[in-house]
Amino acid sequence: MKGCVYGKLKRFSALILAILFLVAILIGIGSAKVSKVSGATKKSFMEFNFENKLATPFKASGKSMVLKIDSTTAAEGSFSLLASGRKQIDDGVLLDVTNLIDYSNEYTITLYVYHKSSKLQRFVVSSEIETKSGKENKLLCEKVIIPNSWKKLDASLNLTGLKGIKKVWLKIYVPTSTMNFYIDLFTLKVFDSSHLIKFESFEDKSIAGFIPQDKKCKLSVSKEKAYQGTHSIKLQQTAKKQNTTVTLPVKGTFEKGKSYSISFYVYQPILKSLNLAIGVRFLENGKNTKEIVLGKVTVPRNKWTETFASYTPSLDSKVKDFVIFIKPLSDVSYYYLDNFTISDDGWYSAVPDLDLPSLSEKYKDYFKVGVAVPYKALTNSVDVAFIKRHFNSITAENEMKPEALEPYEGTFNFSIADEYLDFCKKNNIAIRGHTLVWHQQTPSWFFENPQTGEKLTNSEKDKKILLERLKKYIQTVVSRYKGRIYAWDVVNEAIDENQPDGFRRSDWFNILGPEYIEKAFIYAHQADPNALLFYNDYSTENPVKREYIYKLIKDLKEKGVPIHGVGLQCHISVSWPSVEEVERTIKLFSSIPGIKIHVTEIDISVEKEFGEDIDEETKRYLLIQQARKLKDLFEVFKKYKNVVTSVSFWGLKDDYSWLKGDFPLLFDKDYQPKFAFWSLIDPSVVPEE
Repeated sequence: MKGCVYGKLKRFSALILAILFLVAILIGIGSAKVSKVSGATKKSFMEFNFENKLATPFKASGKSMVLKIDSTTAAEGSFSLLASGRKQIDDGVLLDVTNLIDYSNEYTITLYVYHKSSKLQRFVVSSEIETKSGKENKLLCEKVIIPNSWKKLDASLNLTGLKGIKKVWLKIYVPTSTMNFYIDLFTLKVFDSSHLIKFESFEDKSIAGFIPQDKKCKLSVSKEKAYQGTHSIKLQQTAKKQNTTVTLPVKGTFEKGKSYSISFYVYQPILKSLNLAIGVRFLENGKNTKEIVLGKVTVPRNKWTETFASYTPSLDSKVKDFVIFIKPLSDVSYYYLDNFTISDDGWYSAVPDLDLPSLSEKYKDYFKVGVAVPYKALTNSVDVAFIKRHFNSITAENEMKPEALEPYEGTFNFSIADEYLDFCKKNNIAIRGHTLVWHQQTPSWFFENPQTGEKLTNSEKDKKILLERLKKYIQTVVSRYKGRIYAWDVVNEAIDENQPDGFRRSDWFNILGPEYIEKAFIYAHQADPNALLFYNDYSTENPVKREYIYKLIKDLKEKGVPIHGVGLQCHISVSWPSVEEVERTIKLFSSIPGIKIHVTEIDISVEKEFGEDIDEETKRYLLIQQARKLKDLFEVFKKYKNVVTSVSFWGLKDDYSWLKGDFPLLFDKDYQPKFAFWSLIDPSVVPEE
């Protein structure tokens, strides 16, 4: 466990603490809740709540600092610890835990902090460890705290394996100011791993119950690669084209109605990228095998990639035995798995801080701030509250694409899409429609002869069939939501800069030629004359691709085609493109009269292109770079506010992202704001390095 995780461990109940108090009196440890612990005593749980009006065992690190008990504010009870007289930003509150902890255990640290500054402030918890070989300072937690509100910090301290320890200090300080601050309810507790149902690192040289689906494949423990330690398991073909799916039977592990998380690391050195699916299989009604895909991940070459999935058996399920499967979606000769974990999500519920400044409110004078969300977010009360707090525009992630709305010709399914509209109406949130015409996630029947099932050609007869389908689909969908969806991504990703004419050789193009683009905008405008219609694409910052898109938009405008804007997806990384290149893109497209710009799918990958083993220090550095880049991008968006009228993030939080292993969004998996978020609210609280 590393970093700040809001609300991750529950405090003991008042009853348990009362019992501890009585025990403390009987054995002479000290005041209630163990506010003072003798040097020879090591506890699995300690809490300092300052209700005994003693600052000990805490000390001040600065010469002019004063620690005193204060009764003007407290997280709980009547008293807290006030740190005043700070002259340097690293002056803080110290706690010597050398004789309080057992070095063979991992500890969780929680405390509440408070400040009366008029600005946001960044709090830090760090450790200073002195060993025979010297001193080492380590950042344990940092979190931006709003004024005049008690907020919780969470950290972990793990000294297992460290030799020759002489002294261990914990320190709380505020590197953004020399202001006074308060702390309360400081707890130190041995980490409870009881929520872990299964953890396999394969260091015991066992394959731990995993089974290759194809018995001809070889599954073995390997020392060739390991995410941590020295071992992993390797699944290898013994002949070409064998199924390299690996399975794990889990009998009696999953209880109905409870949520479980599954995670593991994958490594493959063969393909440029490998798509993997993770899911569960079980016998439905004891007869037919049912398979549920819980998630997919793209594994780049030579990079350990973490994969997450969650599963909740239905309340009416009678199934007790499941099989977890990990299935490569491409032919791959071998790959490795490590650190496989199944955990019970019931032990911890992530809770967002709804006191955070609102993003949409911050930028209300500039543009809409939107988010793409899956349907599950609309059914999750926590997600709903978070969406309402920060965003005033929504895009359905996949639920309004052709394969979702018309999976079979003439059979429309608007049930989920309608729920998006109802949600937005109820909460006064705008909605962007995404997407009407795309070369992906469009059912194959669109491009098949209705009588023979054969692929349509570019004959006039077949062109007529496809154009009629295109018109019927667009006008059925757009007219249904006329006046309710304010903007549509009409055509998505039609440009391929590697083609001599710049057009992607999709089924749409191969049958209809570029005419389908123009027709799509005309049909959409006929269905809703007031909707804003956009062409949407990625890598718009690529100069060659940008010129092709510019020419397409300009030509459509000059023909009188009803196109109102261009969508810049902005799936980028900390290394590419430069902010200057993004501005050049906006400047070029805004030169076309009457064209608006929406940033439609922004995310900034952190780990992409940076190797396979990023340590916490490097990751922190990259998250700071991510924040700086996002802040600079928003300055550009604000500069062009007359044309940039919407900026949408492609995902609510990192684990909801299609790039979740790259930490691309504003919030982590526990809804906690990252530096990227704070860079848009108050850049001064983002660290320099």
